[in-house]
Amino acid sequence: MTADEGKMKIEKFDGANFGFWKMQIEDYLYQKKLYQPLLGKKLDDMKEDDWNLFDKQALEVIHLTLSRNVTFNIVKEKTTTGLMAALSSMYEKPSASNKVHLMR
Repeated sequence: MTADEGKMKIEKFDGANFGFWKMQIEDYLYQKKLYQPLLGKKLDDMKEDDWNLFDKQALEVIHLTLSRNVTFNIVKEKTTTGLMAALSSMYEKPSASNKVHLMR
């Protein structure tokens, strides 16, 4: 992520270094107050149509940070949580401690 005159820029995710990209996009969504869809929990006082628009706004910000090849793999995902879960399952590498835990 680069800061240029107060504007943040996230490099397009091309399938490499998912953990770093995920940290950047989450930070960016928090900064823009679009983080609630990441949690997948609609606010109690929010109408369904408002929530759907809110989720779509976060989803589109994420889409803009994905390369064409990555976007092709997740084109069917229609929610922010669904998209992030799909990307995690495809690109997130288990840590060494997770691998040891899985082997047991």
